Parts: sequence; structure tokens; C-alpha cells
Amino acid sequence: MQSNTAVLLKGGDAVYMKVKGDADNMAAKEWGDWSARWIWLQEEQGNADKDARHERVYFRRVFELPAGTGKAYSLNMAITGDSRYRLFVNGQRQWAGPCKGHEHVQYYEEFSLEGILQPGINVIAVTVVHYAGTAPFEMGEDGPLSVWRSEQGGLLVEAEITADGQLVQELRTDTSWKGIRDLSYRLRPFPMMRWMGGLEEAAGDTVLRDWTLPEYDDSAWSAARIVQPVRDDYGQLTPWQLARRPVPLLYEQEQCFRKLMRSSCGEGEALFTAGHRLELRDGASSTAPSIEGPPAEGVLVQAGQQLWLELDAGELTTGYLQLKLQGGGGSLITLQYAECYEEETGDEEVRRKAVRDEMREQVLRGGYDSYRPAGYGTEDQPEVYEPFWFRTFRYMRLEVHAGTEPLRITGISYRETGYPLQLQGSFHCSDERYNRLWELSVRTLSRCMHETYEDTPYYEQLQYTMDTRLMMEFTYLLSGDDRLARRAMEDYRASQLPSGMLQSRYPSVLPQVIPSFSLYWIGMIHDHYRVFRDLTLVKHYRTAMLSVLDWFDQRLTPQGLVDRTPRQYWNYYDWVQEWPLGAPDCTNEAPATLMSLMYAFTLGQAAELLEASGWTQIAAELRQRKAAVNAAVLDNCRQADSPLFRDSPEAGPEVQLSQHTQVWAVLAGTVSAAEGEALLQTVLTDTSMAKLSLPMSYYLFRALELSGMYDRSFGLWARWMKQLALGLTTLPEIDSADTRSDCHAWSALPITEFTRGILGVRQDIDGIILQPHCGELQYASGAVSTEQGLITVSWEITTEAEIEVFHMEAVWTPGSAITVILPNGEVQKSDIGRIEIDIRGFNC
Repeated sequence: MQSNTAVLLKGGDAVYMKVKGDADNMAAKEWGDWSARWIWLQEEQGNADKDARHERVYFRRVFELPAGTGKAYSLNMAITGDSRYRLFVNGQRQWAGPCKGHEHVQYYEEFSLEGILQPGINVIAVTVVHYAGTAPFEMGEDGPLSVWRSEQGGLLVEAEITADGQLVQELRTDTSWKGIRDLSYRLRPFPMMRWMGGLEEAAGDTVLRDWTLPEYDDSAWSAARIVQPVRDDYGQLTPWQLARRPVPLLYEQEQCFRKLMRSSCGEGEALFTAGHRLELRDGASSTAPSIEGPPAEGVLVQAGQQLWLELDAGELTTGYLQLKLQGGGGSLITLQYAECYEEETGDEEVRRKAVRDEMREQVLRGGYDSYRPAGYGTEDQPEVYEPFWFRTFRYMRLEVHAGTEPLRITGISYRETGYPLQLQGSFHCSDERYNRLWELSVRTLSRCMHETYEDTPYYEQLQYTMDTRLMMEFTYLLSGDDRLARRAMEDYRASQLPSGMLQSRYPSVLPQVIPSFSLYWIGMIHDHYRVFRDLTLVKHYRTAMLSVLDWFDQRLTPQGLVDRTPRQYWNYYDWVQEWPLGAPDCTNEAPATLMSLMYAFTLGQAAELLEASGWTQIAAELRQRKAAVNAAVLDNCRQADSPLFRDSPEAGPEVQLSQHTQVWAVLAGTVSAAEGEALLQTVLTDTSMAKLSLPMSYYLFRALELSGMYDRSFGLWARWMKQLALGLTTLPEIDSADTRSDCHAWSALPITEFTRGILGVRQDIDGIILQPHCGELQYASGAVSTEQGLITVSWEITTEAEIEVFHMEAVWTPGSAITVILPNGEVQKSDIGRIEIDIRGFNC
């Protein structure tokens, strides 16, 4: 059995699994090596309650190890489940899984655990949640969209116990395992976050106590039923096509809330004045817990009384919330999760947000878990409630309706979780506003990275192509880590329909297609090659790229434009005030100019990839297609007597213009360099056109960069700067008071622009260019991750004898060549690994 050895490490206070050796180079478990069988409950224990369409099931396998050997035991394990599992060994919580798969793959985790087994009786215990089936899918009722599942729940475990490298015992899922259904668990739908499939309702009096411990009496449990083998001899595929987890385990880090906002006792510390106590982080940045309030043991709610309180985590985060309780049988506790304080509009689809941490005349809005304590908790052994999956929140409102006996809450905390992003990139400059935007951007990206990239961790946890392309580049610049990016590219390839079109979000049990998003996927491959020069990856995706492009080619009109979006797909490009459904109205019945421009631009990217990978003849054909599409746009979509392009070839009395078409005309090479500068000048000054969103502005930055106008980009940051006055700790979905999500990583453009723009480290298809841009800044410094390693840059503008001096230093790996373009236009090339330059008489 192939096994990676894992140990528990601490990074700060973070606890996560670290693989010994190069896990990526280890062979995945061969299909024929599996002797385990998929198991589930006996039929009579199945879910007969149609209203409780989701199941939570407990499984145990007790085993005994010899005593007196003097040897330490190792547990080597491969595990997966449908739909989600949480693993325990001898009562100790391990990781949650499996990594999200999709229609064509079921991921498993494979690791070794040291120092967790003991001589005598041991137990492997697993909680498995199985979400309802997928066809037809009912949004909000049938569980989370992003978690693939079959019609049948299942658990698959295979383990070896060794001592000093010698096999001691083998364990595998079969009828020797025992299982029981958890009758305490239901999912409650919330329309506001319907993509997530609901939050929990749990009843403590039916929860099984101590079932993860070796000494628990499971004699009333039934033997598991074998559902299916891993494979058969005739190539007939099971619903679970196994592959090893492609990304690291998520970290989990113990945290306390930062402060109490208000309670039923009043604002601020009124709760403490009333004799209660909570363990909170202090007001500084320290994560060490401190006790606020007078000495008392927790929060006490007398029988028949009610109490509520609202806690601030200090920043928007993702984590597993945990309550510790004493007494309180018959009580009801709700845990509401919110991104911010906002106006109560009475409509879940209508949002009005201002300063996010201003609570006066504002409320917390969002979904909630509910728990009814059993009442068995004591001071020594409190009753513990923890929702099965992580939640997203900055604020949490706890509300208690005590029953016939008092309830004491002795602990409220959470375990922060996320992708273990190891930050290498950094940025700091003379304007503190830029530094704050950098901090918000990095946090936003981190909160939107788990087993996949996510558009928003609160509302959807779905991996959309437009978002993911940007997030991949952010990750490269900050860490050089491409593991999540590689799985994303493969996810989208796996989503490909017979027509060649890709799904716009994947994994997703409810298919969705936005044709323009398929073009971003090719952009992802181009970005990866630009950074990592991995031709093997390019070759892997060549045929799939051509299938995507062929879909667009087959839809060209007689004029040579890409035709309007088919009715069964979403005609979407950007969230723009003038485009309520994401596209200009004029494109409902006619081609969208933007689609043709995006297609032309992507043809150019694909041509570069195919040429680099040896398909030169096809690359030449793609360039011919690009030229033909650009010519069609010029002939049919340009305003008469104007350099501007219409949003549609239809030239009616109400002509629609947008920044989008002008920017993409520059990127696609539809116009000459001089015409491109004129178009961008209009984009920057004409306020009558439909405006690019925060994420779509990325392409404006690229157009300015391409046209040698990047210094004009500094004025664009006003839209981001205004977020700083709103009490946000992450960046929102849109820059509007009616934004839904307060954490959307597609808005984290400071990561790209401060590194490749202000610091100036740009990785082009032909190599690395260092070209800093100053704007009104006096200095900037930082580090950027590249294929050649970390590049550190610092520059400063000083005045000597009334003469401005530009001083720059850069350090990189010696032997790697970079091109340096200085603010005065001077070009230098160097491979010595260090450069230090002074320019006197400098005028930025």
C-alpha cells in the first residue's frame, strides 16, 4: 500500500498535516491494490423519512494491538466517503474530506499517522454525511451544489498498522465495521445562501455521546452492508472513480472571537457587568487568549430566560464553530453567521450595506445553525456542539432560549480553516492606503481558497472560471504554488460537453454554461505557461482547447462574428449597473461585439501555446481566424465617424457603448497602437459608457500595460480606496451598497497590479521584465514569486540639491536573465542576480 507519512506541525497556532517526502512524485494507489469495499448502513436503517433527505451516519471499527512489544505503531490509511466525512482515531479529531470530486472522479486521502495508536483496544471512527441525489436538482433543498455525490452514500477505508516497518494488522471497510444513523441531524434551507444547500438543525438528546472513543459500547449498532467493490473485471464503472487527493489538506487553527459587540444586556461589555465571562482575544493582534469581564464561569442563562450576544471575529474568516455547554436540557440555541452589519430590508434578495462594523440601527443577516442541548454537560465534561462543515463569518450572533433548567455556556470558539497558502510575496509602499488594500486582497484570496478556488465562501463555495483565472495568477505571485490551479484546470476540462463547451462552474451538481467563461480557461493555461513554462501541461490540454475554439468557430455568422448566445446558456459577461443580467440588452437578439473580441484575443493566446508546443501549422490557422474575426468587428461593430465600438453590430437609435468593448478591442489587436491609445483615453475619461466591474478592470490594466499607458492606471484605485472607509476586512463582490458578498477574491486586483505594476515584475511569454511604475508614490518594496524564484524589488524617490533621484535595487537568482526597463525608458538586461540603479534628474 502506497503511503505518505504525515506528522502534525504548527505554523503559528495553525495545525495541519505535512507529508514527509515529495508527495507529488509518489505513485497513486493502484486500482488493483484495493481490497476494501464500499460500505453503508443496512437497508432497514436507511432514511425512510422523505423530509430528512440528507443522512449523517456513524461508522466504527474496533481493533486490538499487542501490548509489551515496546514498539511504536504507525497507521497508514487511505479513506474516502460519499459525500463528506470526518475522521477520528481513538477519539482524536483528524481531517475532514474527501477533497471535492466531480462526475468523473472520487478523491481519497492517503496518509500515515504516528503516535496515535496504543497497545490494547483502538478504534477508527468516521462520520459520513450523504447529501441527496442530484437529478433533478432542487436548489436550496438538495445540499451544496459544489459537492458531488451519488444516489448512494458510502465509506471506503483501507489501512495498515505497522511497527518498525513490519506489518502488524490490516483493516478495510467490510462487514466487520459497524454503523448507525444519526437521528439528530437535518439540513435547514436558507434562500439567501441556497447554493450551499442549507445549515444544520441538531438535537443533542439523540446525539451519541463518546462514540469516537475505544471504550464506547457499540453492541446495539448493526454490521455494515457492502455496497460495491472498488472495481470489477469487466470495465463496468462504479459511481466512484478513485484518484488521490491532488491538493494539501486544509489547515485548522484554534481561535477565539476578538470582541463582544452587543448583547441583550446592552452594548459593549454590558454582558460582563451583568456577571458573565467570555474568553476573547485581546484588542491587539496577539492570538493569545485573554479574559475580559468580571470573574464568573461562562454565560449563564436561567431556566425560562432568553439571552443573545453578538461576537466579532475581528475579520471575515472561515472556521468550525464550537460551543461548550453545561446543563440546559430543553433549551434552544441558534448560531447565526454574518459578514457584516447591514440594513434590514425585509427581502433576502435586497441588500443595503454601509460601514460594515457599524451596528447602530443595523442588524446581522444570514443563515443559522440550531442546536437543542441534551443537558448532560458538566464542568469536567461539557456537552460540545460543532457543526459538521465550516462556516463563513465575521460576526456570529448566539441566541439562547433556556428550557426547564439553567444553561451555562463555558466556551465559544472556532477553528479557522483554509488552504495552507505559504506566502512569499509581499508589498509595502509610502501610501498606507495601498498597504491596507494589499492586506485586504491577500486575506480575501486566502478566504476563497479551500479544496478548490471559490467565488465566495459564504454564499456558494463554487469554482467559477472568470474568478478562478484571476485567483490563480494571484496565487502564483504570492506563493508560486500551482497545485490548486492545476486541479482547477483539470476540473474544467472534465466539465467539457460533447459540443466542446465547458461548464462555467465546476465541480457543480447543477450544470451551468456561460460561453465566454470557456475562453478564460484557455487564458488559465496561457497564464500557467507564461509563469511555469510547463509544455507537458500545454500538450495535455491542446485538443480540449481546440474543441472549445471550434464551438465558437461553428457559431460564426455570415458577417464573421460570433453569434448570440444560445437560449439554454447564460448570456453573461460582467456585473454592470446597466446590464441587470450580465450582458447588454442589445445582445439578447444579436451578436455581442465583446464575445467576438474575447474570442479573437483567445485565438491569439491559443496560437502562442500551440506554436510553443510544436503545433505550428494549427497555430498559423488560429492566427488567420483571429485576423478574420477582428476584420469582421471592424466592418460591422464600429461607430460611424467614431473610433468607438458598439456593444452589438445593430446600429439602432439607442446605441449601447461600454468600456468592455473598447478594452477588449485593444487586447485583441483589433486596432492599431495609436487607435488603441485613443480608445483607452476615452475609456478613462468618458463616464457615459457602461463601466467595467472591479474584476473586469483587470483587463483594463492589461490594456494600459500593453499600450505603454500603465502610469494612467493609478487613478483607477479610487474605486478600491473607497472600500477602506467601509470597515471591510476583505474585498466585496461589487463596489456598491447592494453587494451580496463581502468576500470575493475576483476583486483582489492589488495583488497583480502592485507586484507587476508598481514593483514592476512582469512574467511575459518571452521572459521576465522588471518595469516599475511610481505614480504619486515615494517608495515601494516587496517580493514576487516567479519561475526563477523570488525576486525582491525596492525603489525610492529622493531629492538631492533640489534634484529628484530614483534609486532601485532588485535581487533574483543569479544566472536567470531579466530585462529591466527604467522609468526614463532605458533598457538593460542582466543575469547576475542583482541590480542597483540611480537616475538623477528623474521626473516620474
